[in-house]
Amino acid sequence: MPSLLVVGAGLAGLRAVEGARQAGWSGPITIVGDEPYPPYDRPPLSKAALASEEQPGVPVLRSSEVIEKLQVRHLAGVRVDGLDTAHRRVTTSAGDLSYDALVIATGSTATTLPALTGVPGVHVLRRYDDALAVRDSLTRSRRVVIVGAGFIGSEIASAARARGIEVTVVEASGRPLERAVGPLAAARLMQLHADAGVRLLTRTTVSGVRALRQAQDIASEHGVDEVELSTGETLAADAVVLGIGARPATAWLASSGVALDDRSGGVLCDRRLATSAPGVWAAGDVACVDGERSEHWTAAGEQGRVAGANAAGATEVFASVPFAWSAWHGHRIQVVGETTTADEEDHGDGFILYRREGRAVGAVGIDSPGPVARLRRALAAQPPSDVRAHMAGAGGVVPARE
Repeated sequence: MPSLLVVGAGLAGLRAVEGARQAGWSGPITIVGDEPYPPYDRPPLSKAALASEEQPGVPVLRSSEVIEKLQVRHLAGVRVDGLDTAHRRVTTSAGDLSYDALVIATGSTATTLPALTGVPGVHVLRRYDDALAVRDSLTRSRRVVIVGAGFIGSEIASAARARGIEVTVVEASGRPLERAVGPLAAARLMQLHADAGVRLLTRTTVSGVRALRQAQDIASEHGVDEVELSTGETLAADAVVLGIGARPATAWLASSGVALDDRSGGVLCDRRLATSAPGVWAAGDVACVDGERSEHWTAAGEQGRVAGANAAGATEVFASVPFAWSAWHGHRIQVVGETTTADEEDHGDGFILYRREGRAVGAVGIDSPGPVARLRRALAAQPPSDVRAHMAGAGGVVPARE
């Protein structure tokens, strides 16, 4: 009986399993993940998990009963090392796994800075264990430096300020979410940080961190004492958190024959999520659909479902409207459609509309769920070809992760 192998046990991977079963796949399905947890949801890691007074549990996506009904074998804590598309075999730390159909859903890994790699007290936030480490650091810190003013960095800043921590956000570009929203929306978002007491430094980078005291003295329990900036300024800090984006986890695909995007490193695929290799599909952060990656939760879920269904023999097409959300200092941020190269219009009440050639193509909402929802429905109702035409080459929503 044909077997389906899903590599990656996150949202896209689990939805691929569900999509395959819904499309009639009756053979065995195996899902492989390199973490020792059941498939879990990532958005709570930078939101509720950091705010929790008690250690947060793993935010599982489905109950054990649902997983059992899917009749899927989950290999947890298993690393993938390579792919042989000619013989349809994946090499893993638990041995080789053969497949008839394969869905690649390995997601992405947090970007780091070489000068800060391995330094105690310097964190990234991508996985459940990362969230526990960041939360623990926040409970012991008085001053925190966050590198990156995107969704992840801003959510961490919000959690830190809620704990009364002094926060400085260091951003290399001229404004927050420069690749995701226009200058008018960015100015509104910057004001949210200012109102909450966050110091935001733009056009600034971190050149290094250091501990001032010697080992024989009373050392900082956090491992960080100061952060050195490109401007020459030195900031006192107890911890540093990096929120500077993520790259597709595709190193294991080297020499596999699966075509990768030269620019992003993502897996190249068409709108049916088919890759260059027969019997192989891709979904989620790792997928580069028609040259564009959609690094947000809604796309990962829908891509996973479509990839799984098509692996089972369907011919579905991915045509989702970009959508992302975040929470900063008690405010709900929503981004829908194309919000980069279109003209901005401030409609008041925290709603900024984007138009191209007179046509609404996107919006940023701050505590404006109603207008955002109406526009999202209108964009979703358009023929997929119309949506693609108005968003082609524009990039859409590009948060590091929701």
